[in-house]
Amino acid sequence: MNKKSLRTMIIGVVTVAVAVVCAFLYVSRPTELDKLSQSYLDTVDVEKLQKKVEKDFESSYQLKDYIVYGETLSLYKSAYGTAKTDKMQGNNIVLRNVMNDAITSFTFNGKVDSGIDLGSLKEGVYELYTYNHYEKERIYFDKAFKAKTITTMRRNKKVKDIMFIADKDALKKQDIQLDKNYAFLIVTKHIPKSTVYDVVIDPCGNTMDYTSDSVDYGTNSTNLDEASTSIKFARKVKKKLEEKGLKVKILRKENESPGYYGADGRPARGYSVKAKVYLALGVCEDENAYAPYMVTSPYTNSGLANTVSYVMANKGLSLYPVRTNNTQNMGVLYDAYIDGNNGSETKYELYPQLRETGGRATYTGLYGDEMKNTGYKKAYGMYGLYFVYASTNNSESVTYYKKNVDALAKALAKGIVTYFEV
Repeated sequence: MNKKSLRTMIIGVVTVAVAVVCAFLYVSRPTELDKLSQSYLDTVDVEKLQKKVEKDFESSYQLKDYIVYGETLSLYKSAYGTAKTDKMQGNNIVLRNVMNDAITSFTFNGKVDSGIDLGSLKEGVYELYTYNHYEKERIYFDKAFKAKTITTMRRNKKVKDIMFIADKDALKKQDIQLDKNYAFLIVTKHIPKSTVYDVVIDPCGNTMDYTSDSVDYGTNSTNLDEASTSIKFARKVKKKLEEKGLKVKILRKENESPGYYGADGRPARGYSVKAKVYLALGVCEDENAYAPYMVTSPYTNSGLANTVSYVMANKGLSLYPVRTNNTQNMGVLYDAYIDGNNGSETKYELYPQLRETGGRATYTGLYGDEMKNTGYKKAYGMYGLYFVYASTNNSESVTYYKKNVDALAKALAKGIVTYFEV
């Protein structure tokens, strides 16, 4: 064999070998499905992580509790609900992305939709800090824990899974030992699971009343039937939300009558799919209400409702000009608290559509018949919004809804998408 032939053969063998290796690497590469079982820590440069993580810190700040509501993580100095004004209120919460030193800051004002906006975080390992009298302090917890994974809304066909952990052994696998149960957020981006939804819609009416063991068919008049109208409206809103890439579930079928308590209740159906937003659509009997309005939890800043109101105003749509206070846009009201036996307000909201859907943040499963929802009393809360689209005792209101139903559905969906920056 001459040198030229030998060289050609060697090149051919090398080429085939490279092709085989490349094919093997391509076939064996982790797929998007494989990544569902991985966290950001599984892919990180361990040596760099070891150098970048603060293993101890001169000043530290102990917290005792946390709440998840929608996509917001709120942190507390005291156990949630035990202090009228928590010491974290007004504090900045500072996140440091360990791998690139990027700093993100959030302010907690005491409401459950303030705090850390999980949906805005990029992939990474985050250390948590706060400022105590202008001194930067590392956040830690006395008792170690690893919270259940928090999944964000879909954005560009991807979600983020957030691991919230406070444990001095949190990074033990990476040979990093901490001196306290410092808090970390570990954010991993991947494709969404088919069983996880973004928004659930509750078409009011056809509700099982467990007290009387009968069905409350809802408010109706000669002009409008709540049960059938609500589900038609829900389908329109669902379509608009899905056009923006969100996964949406309507919580009852046309002739179903699930209630608000128990394992097959409407809130339970929302919790089971890990929804971030609980949107109730219903009517009222207020003869003065000539246009739609919204009710939101008094434990929130009304951020979602305010955004929907803003969008509707920009679209030239009318809302009933009421509001609970001047921090709210027109057409936004806080839910009322239920009165106790002595006439004083309790901590429980009136509407189960809001009280029973916010998890621990709104004291789900702790009031009266709501004990049937005790399994969700520690659950992550869905962001509740009750959109009252018409009054059956005001013909002007019914006429306005029927004339503008498509525009209302589009604006309502747009408001949700805008608030969550989907």
